[in-house]
Amino acid sequence: MPQLTRSRSLDTLPALALALIFAWATWERLRLPLTPFANPDVWAYLGPGLDALLGDPFREWFGQCFLYPGFLYVLLGATGTFKCITLVQSLLGLGTGALMFFCWMELGHLLPASRLPRFAFKLMGAALVGVYLFSTATMQFERTLNPEAVFPFVVILQVYCNLRFIRSRFIDGQPGHALLSGGSALFLSVAASLLKPSFSGVVVLGNLPIIIAIFRPGQSAWGKLLLVALPLLGTALLLVWPEYKLRQAAGSVYLARSLFSIHADLINEQITEDLARHARTPYSPELLAGVHAALTEALGESRGEQGKYWHALGFNADYLRFGNPGRPSFLRQLTQRLGGEEQTGNFCRYYYWRTVRGQPAAMAAKIARQFAVFYRIRRCPAYITNGRIELSKEYRRSTECLALQPKLPRYPPGATLIARTEALSDSALHVGPYSLTHLINRFLSKTHLFWCVWAVLLAMCAWKIQSLRIVFGTAAPVLLFLYTYNFGTVLTLAIGHSLDIGRYSQYQFAYTLLPDFFAVWLAVESLMLFRYYLRKRQNVTYSSRIAG
Repeated sequence: MPQLTRSRSLDTLPALALALIFAWATWERLRLPLTPFANPDVWAYLGPGLDALLGDPFREWFGQCFLYPGFLYVLLGATGTFKCITLVQSLLGLGTGALMFFCWMELGHLLPASRLPRFAFKLMGAALVGVYLFSTATMQFERTLNPEAVFPFVVILQVYCNLRFIRSRFIDGQPGHALLSGGSALFLSVAASLLKPSFSGVVVLGNLPIIIAIFRPGQSAWGKLLLVALPLLGTALLLVWPEYKLRQAAGSVYLARSLFSIHADLINEQITEDLARHARTPYSPELLAGVHAALTEALGESRGEQGKYWHALGFNADYLRFGNPGRPSFLRQLTQRLGGEEQTGNFCRYYYWRTVRGQPAAMAAKIARQFAVFYRIRRCPAYITNGRIELSKEYRRSTECLALQPKLPRYPPGATLIARTEALSDSALHVGPYSLTHLINRFLSKTHLFWCVWAVLLAMCAWKIQSLRIVFGTAAPVLLFLYTYNFGTVLTLAIGHSLDIGRYSQYQFAYTLLPDFFAVWLAVESLMLFRYYLRKRQNVTYSSRIAG
């Protein structure tokens, strides 16, 4: 009886831990003011909905996709208050934590002969949830008018659908469940790429289980057709078509200018080479010489103090795009030189692709430097978090950003937002610090690269060694698959932007944390299995001696 009571107590411990974590995390979010934070990027997302609420057409700003601006527009139109946005985003953050635990339990099905006690496995899942929910960066994103607030929820839901698909299709053999979960995973991967275009590199990698299932025998042709056709039709109607209808030419110009500024040093080298070789281009040598001189000067100014936070890129790309107060940016000067925004977009686009073809080694070196930012020994930037967030500082910064849009006071809830933000600039409230979360984040930040290497080695061993394949034959490939989410995101950012901007690594936190915890669990299982084999061998040796 005492043993039974002790077993039941251990079984209820994870449930109690989860209840405590969610209750505390909810309290930490609801005790704070619901007035959201704003940063300089806010108008790219709030602007379209603000236009529509003021009677103008809903249109995209700065080339951003419609999904998150539409989300803000619907919430503001339905409730007429910005507080609702913070509340919904906080609930989505809590929902992300719940989804991470569901993902963790799905991962548990991949190793049915686990040697770790079930209650200990569930406690690891509760710890995973706690680390995510009590990260100050997570709470900061949830309170900011940026897509990073809802992006983790969509991605982790997509991961969960993928894990359900793997179990339904490859383990349990349930084609109906596989069709539903696989179709949802495909749809959500496109939705996530519309929220954060850097996720575009994961659209293929994140659907590898579906691709494998299509080419693997054992399912009818109709089942495979439905698995692809239904989500593609839903994606086309609900995501791609609205994006196509709302997309404006200005979005293409914005992308071209961004690519030019990020690769300005390489483009400048290409222009130098064209001038030296008298290469035939659509632009006159005199124009190129003037652009080269101005770009060389701007690049020089963007280094030093201006570029101190752009270590991998080597210069401040934002300085080329926006300049400084009282000094026009290089791209504005280029627009004046070429005669219009469209001509600037054409020039930036032409010379970006010309540089890709003409400077392949330099482009590859730039991509490698960006990879080194994320996959750095003893420091993964996805785990960067503030020990303590002072709300007064956030609201003072928000006040400055909100003052930049003259349309906002014309919208009554916008005027209320400005007044409330100014009033909270002296708030004494703060978020964090959460010491235990900080310690775990620090440990995982220092060991992330090790766990990535461990995932590759475990997958190779499970493929080559029969005894390990029996135990880790499904779990090891899935661990490697989960790490492709980071790889695809980093690859897209390395090609098109720069990971010097910390936010581009921080919003990957949820799908960096999950595989790292999974890798730790599999390492523990491997050690326990190795210990079992050693004991078994010792027992066999001992028995042989007795028999002899």
